[in-house]
Amino acid sequence: MKKIIKYITIALILPLITTSCLKDKELIGPDADGAVDNIIEFGNLAAPASDVTSSIPLYALSFDMDPEGVLNLVLKCVGAKPATTDIKVNISIDNSLLNKYNEENETEYVALPTSQYSLPSSEVTIKSGEREAIIPLNLKPDQFTFDEDYALGFKISSVSSGVISGNFGQIVAAISGKNPYDGSYTLTTSANTSLVPSATKSVKLVTVGANRLKLTPGLLGTYSNEVYYTVNPSTNHVTVECPSLGVQTPQDTRSNWNPTTKVLTVYWKQGNGGRTFEETFTYTGPR
Repeated sequence: MKKIIKYITIALILPLITTSCLKDKELIGPDADGAVDNIIEFGNLAAPASDVTSSIPLYALSFDMDPEGVLNLVLKCVGAKPATTDIKVNISIDNSLLNKYNEENETEYVALPTSQYSLPSSEVTIKSGEREAIIPLNLKPDQFTFDEDYALGFKISSVSSGVISGNFGQIVAAISGKNPYDGSYTLTTSANTSLVPSATKSVKLVTVGANRLKLTPGLLGTYSNEVYYTVNPSTNHVTVECPSLGVQTPQDTRSNWNPTTKVLTVYWKQGNGGRTFEETFTYTGPR
């Protein structure tokens, strides 16, 4: 009986001792022994475009094709507290990250030509009491071409305090230009349109060339069939490509882009003449 009472007493006391130890030593939390005050990482440049399984985050960025553009690289101090002292952060352009990203994700990104960007400074200081700082990368979007998928790899090479993030200490930024027709649109179809007549959809026209656009999502803003529109900048006449259905030729000369109202209108038939498509895209803003 005495042994039973002894074991019960130990069982009751042991949790109290354990709780006391945890409380005294703060084994869990920002004040724990060995806890890291600051983790330094790149902030999101946009919504990540990479798969969650990718070891390197990728961000897809598009710029108006002006003579000058800026990509602001955000360096962040994350954790329970802001920086408690000035933290010097050095970054570098590391395009070997493109090879690694390509291998993991079956993509074909190549390095943006050095003539199309400059990094005035690779060092920035996150001030004490603050959480982030910015390093600007200067771009020359009017020199961008569309013959390849271009990108740049960035990594945090050193920090004066804290620890470089294992997840966001290196990133890839896919960089492309936006032609004058790129943007978000409201698509309306006529009553004569095959498959999806008299419809209204929210879609995007995405730059894939100096004057060429891809409809996203695909055909009629409904199907996965790829559709492309090319604007002749001299005449504003529009031609259509739909690889899966084909497009009857000669194409309808009524298809055009109105630069004043930012409305793109297309009339076209499937390659065999079996379906008719009459679409009006009204610009609503940048994508």
